[in-house]
Amino acid sequence: MLRSNVLQPSLDLKLISLADVHTAKRGERERAGIHAWHPYYAGYAEQFVADTLSVLAKPGDLVLDPWNGSGTTTLVAQRCGLCSIGVELNAAMALYGQAKNLQFPQVSDAILIEAEDLIEAARLRVSKEPAEDEDVAEWVHDEPLAALLAIRNAIRDRIADTPLPDFVDAIVRTEARKRLHPSRKKAFFLSALFQVLRTVGSFTRGSNPTWILPDDGTPPASPDRVFTLFLQSVRSMLADLEMSAWGTESVAEYWVMTGDSRALPLTDETVDVVITSPPYCTRIDYAVSTKPELLLLGYSNGELDRLRRDMMGAPVIVDKGILQQDAWGRTCNDFVEAVATHPSKASKSYYWPIYLQYFRDAERSLREMGRVLRKSGHAAIVVQSSYYKDVELLLGQIYVEMATQLGFGAEIARREIVRQHMAHVNTQSRQYVQDKVYYEDVVLLHK
Repeated sequence: MLRSNVLQPSLDLKLISLADVHTAKRGERERAGIHAWHPYYAGYAEQFVADTLSVLAKPGDLVLDPWNGSGTTTLVAQRCGLCSIGVELNAAMALYGQAKNLQFPQVSDAILIEAEDLIEAARLRVSKEPAEDEDVAEWVHDEPLAALLAIRNAIRDRIADTPLPDFVDAIVRTEARKRLHPSRKKAFFLSALFQVLRTVGSFTRGSNPTWILPDDGTPPASPDRVFTLFLQSVRSMLADLEMSAWGTESVAEYWVMTGDSRALPLTDETVDVVITSPPYCTRIDYAVSTKPELLLLGYSNGELDRLRRDMMGAPVIVDKGILQQDAWGRTCNDFVEAVATHPSKASKSYYWPIYLQYFRDAERSLREMGRVLRKSGHAAIVVQSSYYKDVELLLGQIYVEMATQLGFGAEIARREIVRQHMAHVNTQSRQYVQDKVYYEDVVLLHK
């Protein structure tokens, strides 16, 4: 937590402008290549990050993304020659972020040899891999599952973890050192395996694109097919990284670790720039969207449920004892009260505590951001507005007011109208307000 409740901004935000940076919205190009490795229903454009870093960062600065997600911030910071740290609570997405190392194409021959060695080791053990105790067995037929588990265990046994880079080791809090932070190479091979899982797994999508369901109708793949797909995935990922690194003369160090934005694993005043996008209030279930990957890592269904409950913005009630706080600002408290008194079904019993959880977590995350930012540090936070029935939720304004209450300098530095929005998956929402307008805001903070 902050050492005091109020920070003292040391620079007028009017001296900084993000009005001319690239839009945060991703284009079609950023749904292919490295961006197609994984399912992800948020994120922002690489050029937005590059432009924002050109405005906010200087050589030698350390960049942080406390909701690292698909890893765009750490990827672009590496390309721009800035050391960066990503923190992500979802272990599957943390691995994907850790795997996007632009140094890998330089040693691609060695990586391919290691991949072939992994397959040979997996072939020797494939018939010995018990699957009956694995919760992932619900999602994959027995034959491909045995091969997937054999490769997973070969990766764990044969690919070593490496010490934290010096720039991370110097600022990681003591309690965070006890967690396993896989090496980028181990993350790379596990990410390749995840893509094979998505090819041979027996599941389908629900009505919400973040929900997936088991589906026994998928034909089973042979172990040989799984091994072939793994090698193909490794080659394809290396090609994607080579394309992403094209034109980059040198790259910086980065590290992605599992951690919580509400309790960052970093010491005080060690970060210069934050570029991030927190979960929105659109009830996207990020943990469920990567359920097969998490189960393949060895999570039980119970552990996955606990992760789901731990994630900010998850659509499950965890704590009914949360009270509104003045620090959330007027716009937030007016919205929360409108939800609590709304006449629609479950407004008070379900949606009200869900929003209280979200804003409590947002406040905690902003406090942590203030704790780890150096004096004169900056943060650019991308958020989108939404609606609860007929009540508009101006999330960008809420983050501005909440950050101001906590002592940041804060403003909406850029606003765009959003045409495609996750809220559109609920077709019944149109009965409350016709022609709803949604905004994507870039909130600029200064400590």
